[in-house]
Amino acid sequence: MDEVNSKTRQAGIDADRKRSVALVVGREPSLHSAFLAIEPFRAANRVSKSALFSIDFLAADPATPPASMDIAFPMTATFEERRKFDLVILLVSYSVADEAKGKLFGWLRRQSAAGAHLCGTDTGPLLLAEAGLLDGYDATCHWTAMASLKELSANTRIVEQLYLIDRNRSTCAGQAASLDYSMAMLRHMCGDALYNLVGNELIYTAPRSAELRQREIVNPQPFMTNPILNRAQRIMQETVESPLGIDTVAERCGISVRELQYLFQRHLNTSPKKRYIALRLQHAKELVLYSSMSIRETGLASGFATPSAYYRAFVAFFQTNPQEYRNAFAKKSTIYGRNLY
Repeated sequence: MDEVNSKTRQAGIDADRKRSVALVVGREPSLHSAFLAIEPFRAANRVSKSALFSIDFLAADPATPPASMDIAFPMTATFEERRKFDLVILLVSYSVADEAKGKLFGWLRRQSAAGAHLCGTDTGPLLLAEAGLLDGYDATCHWTAMASLKELSANTRIVEQLYLIDRNRSTCAGQAASLDYSMAMLRHMCGDALYNLVGNELIYTAPRSAELRQREIVNPQPFMTNPILNRAQRIMQETVESPLGIDTVAERCGISVRELQYLFQRHLNTSPKKRYIALRLQHAKELVLYSSMSIRETGLASGFATPSAYYRAFVAFFQTNPQEYRNAFAKKSTIYGRNLY
C-alpha cells in the first residue's frame, strides 16, 4: 500500500487508499452499460500504474448467471462472503426473481450499514426502492421504468436525468450515462488529477451534466419552445394518476381554455383532452411493461376510474388490450440487453 500511495502522490493523484467496487449484474444485462460502468476504474489503475481499485462481479440472482449475446460475466464474489465494498453498482435491466430478492436485499443492506455507497443503474433503482434503500433520497432510473419507480417510492423524489448522486446513494439511467456517472464518482473519490488523466485515456472530451434529460423526444413529440405549451404538458405528465379538468390546466397556465385549445391544435394538431389521455396511456403502458402491478392497478395508477374505461382507451390507442400487450412483450427476445416497445 505504501508503494501505491507513493506512485499516486508522485502523479498528483488524491488516492489515500485502495478502493473496492462491486458490480452486481442482473440477467441479460446491457453489455454497453456494464463495461462503461467499470472502465473508468480500470483506466484509473492503468494511468496511475497502481492498483487503486479492485473490481468484482456478482450475480443479482445466482440461479441465473448474467450473460448477454453468449458473453458470460466472470463471477468473482458471492453474497455469502463477508467482504465489504466501497462502491456497489447494481446493474439490472430486467426483474430479479422474487425468490432471489431476499439474499440480494440482505446483502445490499449489510453493505450500506458497513459504509458502502450504493448505486442503482438502469432499472436497478427499482430494486433499491423495493429494499427500502432509497427512502428520503432523490433518484432517477432508465426512462422506461420511471413510472414504476414513482409507484415504488412514495418517499423519494424522482427526476428524469442522466444520473443523480445524493449523499451515499446514486442512481443512473444506464447505457451511455453509465460512463458519465462512473467518471463523476471517480472524481468524487480521487480528485481532479486522476479524473483528468482517465478522461484523456478514454478520450472523454465532453462530460455531460448529471441534470441533462435522458430523452430529446418525449412521448413521442418534442417539447415545444412555447413556454405555455411546455407548462401545460408538464402539468399533465405530473397529474396522470389524478387527472385535472382542462379548465384547471388552463387556469394553472394563466390562460383561457380557448387559448389552450388553440395552442395544442396549432403546435401538436390535437386537443388538450386527447393529449392528456395519450400521456396517461403512455404512463399506463410503461407500468404494464416494466412493473409487477396487476393490469387493474396500472389503470388506476393512470387515472382511469374503472377497468372498462381503461380497456377501451388502451385498445383504441394501442390496438390491443393491456394483458395481451404485456404477454407479447414478455415473449420478445432479450439478447440485446433491453426490450423496448
